[in-house]
Amino acid sequence: MIKDRRPYFIRNLIENFYKFWTYYFIKPQFKSVGKNLDINKPWNLDIYGNNIHIGNNVHFRTSKYIITQICAWNRNDSNASIIIGDNVLISPGVRILSAKQITIGNNVMLASNVYISDSDWHNVYDRIKTPGKSKEIIIKENAWIGEGSKISKGVTIGENSIIGLGSIVISDVPDNKIYAGNPAKEIKSIDIDKKIRKREDLFISDNYNNLMKYLLKEDLKNNSILTWIRTLIFPRKGD
Repeated sequence: MIKDRRPYFIRNLIENFYKFWTYYFIKPQFKSVGKNLDINKPWNLDIYGNNIHIGNNVHFRTSKYIITQICAWNRNDSNASIIIGDNVLISPGVRILSAKQITIGNNVMLASNVYISDSDWHNVYDRIKTPGKSKEIIIKENAWIGEGSKISKGVTIGENSIIGLGSIVISDVPDNKIYAGNPAKEIKSIDIDKKIRKREDLFISDNYNNLMKYLLKEDLKNNSILTWIRTLIFPRKGD
């Protein structure tokens, strides 16, 4: 559909079901969770491990046919941890796999199908032994990781830095840089004299949730249940 044709009350029922599922089935899987955890289609979020920490205002976006995965490995003498800061956006298909520690700072954005792993997962000579060589990953505040990028073990990505689409990052990225390619190399610097708006700006007001409800209601106010049913059964061009 080009436009969301659902009436507001239907959309609101769906959103409340997401919240119900998140509260009863997702939150208990994390060691700590901040306020306003927001997950659409939360049953598409695959979680493994008992040492995962989630900050405030974290948004997970999942897709119908693509699993989003977070794994903190805690077998074979490995007690890994994943620490996700405040105001982080995690898009569909993201996989975060840790055998040691992965730290994702405040306001980080991870685009779809990003892969972050701090381990080789197998030994070079003993292919049965797991998890293999591991080294901590740090993604600093306000970094933006482009779609399909892969972040290798031991990498630190600097504050405000951007990783271009499909990049393979195998070495550290300094603050305020744009890197891209395979292996990722510096493309240009970010002008630090210009103001960079961060995701935290969305949550300055304590009435964020009420504001989002108001905007959604305004966007869907002309939708009717009959039109919505018609688009489900007999979609037309422009629906």
